[in-house]
Amino acid sequence: MDEELNERFIPIGKMAEINHVSIATLRHYDKLGLLKPKYLNVQTGYRYYDIQQNARLDMIAYMKELGMSL
Repeated sequence: MDEELNERFIPIGKMAEINHVSIATLRHYDKLGLLKPKYLNVQTGYRYYDIQQNARLDMIAYMKELGMSL
């Protein structure tokens, strides 16, 4: 199952690295409902994202640049 997850989803650390944000930021966005992980392992609490969610993260960053609040 772990191998299948790694093929389909991006772990939170890698998602943070790709998008130049912190893991804490992604957790905060999840808490606010702005960017929910595609998969959450209920046993470990690990969050996994889909590569297509990068576009939403880009939009959040853009809106912040415009001065919009979260």
